[in-house]
Amino acid sequence: MKDSLQPDKSKIYWEVFTTVFVYTTCAAALLTASIMLGKSLLFPVNPVNKSTYPASIPWINSKVDCEDTGRQWLDNKCWDEEHSSSF
Repeated sequence: MKDSLQPDKSKIYWEVFTTVFVYTTCAAALLTASIMLGKSLLFPVNPVNKSTYPASIPWINSKVDCEDTGRQWLDNKCWDEEHSSSF
């Protein structure tokens, strides 16, 4: 017969597991938020002022063809001023 004065061990293990899980989750969330806040304060994001950059167009090989498309011929290359930095 089970002694009613002793607590159920499986219940104690479940409570310990739940407590550790909750504290670990909260600590991870707090750590992540702290890192993100610290990063944003130490390394602020500077917006790029210039949205387009010049790029050489390799398939246009003559000055006439280049200027007909509204681009600039310079140093034997056709340059386009409308490319984004991510191109």
